[in-house]
Amino acid sequence: MHSTSSGPLGSVFSRSQLDRRSLLKLGLAGAGAAATSSLLAACSTGGSGSTSKNGKATVRMWTWYTEDQNTLPPVIKAFEAKHPNITVQLRTFGTPDQYLPALTAAVSGGNVPEIFAPHVRAITYGKQGISADLKKELGSSFLKQFFPAENQEYSDGDKQYAVGWEAQTFGIFYNPDMFKQAGIDGEPETWDDLIAAAAKINAMGKSAVSFSANPGTSALDFFLPLITQVTDDPTYFLKLDQLEKGYKWTNQPVVQALELNDKIVKAKVFQKGTTGTSGTQAPQLFYTEAAAMLYSGSFSVPTFKTNASPAFQAKYKVMQTPAIKSGARHWTADQAGAGLAVSETSKSKDAALEFLQYLYSNDVYPKLMNSSSSMPATQAAVEQITDPTVKLMAGWLPNGCPHIPFGAGSSAAGDPLTKIFDQTATPQQVAQQMQTAVTNAAGGQ
Repeated sequence: MHSTSSGPLGSVFSRSQLDRRSLLKLGLAGAGAAATSSLLAACSTGGSGSTSKNGKATVRMWTWYTEDQNTLPPVIKAFEAKHPNITVQLRTFGTPDQYLPALTAAVSGGNVPEIFAPHVRAITYGKQGISADLKKELGSSFLKQFFPAENQEYSDGDKQYAVGWEAQTFGIFYNPDMFKQAGIDGEPETWDDLIAAAAKINAMGKSAVSFSANPGTSALDFFLPLITQVTDDPTYFLKLDQLEKGYKWTNQPVVQALELNDKIVKAKVFQKGTTGTSGTQAPQLFYTEAAAMLYSGSFSVPTFKTNASPAFQAKYKVMQTPAIKSGARHWTADQAGAGLAVSETSKSKDAALEFLQYLYSNDVYPKLMNSSSSMPATQAAVEQITDPTVKLMAGWLPNGCPHIPFGAGSSAAGDPLTKIFDQTATPQQVAQQMQTAVTNAAGGQ
């Protein structure tokens, strides 16, 4: 679980990891308000989004996706020209921290915008009758155009309550000049290869891989794909996330993944003070050449274009997340850091669905994604990517695995995980603390 300026998500994640993870924390804080507001929302007539007496409908679209705030207005104008009975009102919030309180208030008041970024409450809002089931409304043929991981994160059983606006894959960005200076030949294939490369970088007095484990939920971006690498099963974390019977954070695969994470930290692969490094500081360490590498997602590409020097932009490269052993699959964190949901209760729901389909049309969606160097969530749009780095990382989508904790209490696992990065607890101790934290956050489930 997309997103950041300060930054889940310039770009929506600078849209850096920091703001997307701030959103996760805010999502937990807003859970109570969302739960108590479900009846209000269910009784809503749609507020200002209602169809008027003259048959015209207003569709309000709320997101924090600032990279689209200049490119969407022309698209909206073109849509309105084709649909004179529909008016679309776009509201883009500066950051997720500003966005979520406004959405929570709208939900509490029973006046939910017709199209909105669902954040980490997507499934909860769907269960409460706030978000429409898009499988019912638009059919499986519409949803099949999205990558599986982007659909999975918004699905509950046979219902789906949002669609991905942008996909993402993670990898390791690297500075080839620093690799050459350190005597590193080629791109490390495995974690052991990366550990060996890190030792050479450290010997130069530089950090090997910059990474933000602040807040603790950011550390999950790195750790959760390790569970998939250990199990070779991308559904394992989904079952853990949804509290399925028999899936606990103390299970051996989780402990094995923690042991691998611990081995990587002990080898000084990351810079000192990862738990004190924010999501905006980590890429700065990389493009100022204080670190030879950066573990991050494809959302960093537009961040580099905004903040890094032209010379650095011309030389950096990106490689796949290392595999657990030679020849193994390079599982990478992949989900939609940004998504769109539709209000179930608005009288303008049909108009909203019409506009949503227009946004994802082949003449519109690929151009929007290319304009911000973002990775599309649909397979057809990926084929039209123009940015070479984003295109390369899009090729890793088949190896994508879940890494956003949408389930009840799952994000609480992030705080105990920081003890691995701080080296203040063993993998076994952290596994137990994660299980306790998730259980408590989920209300004892």
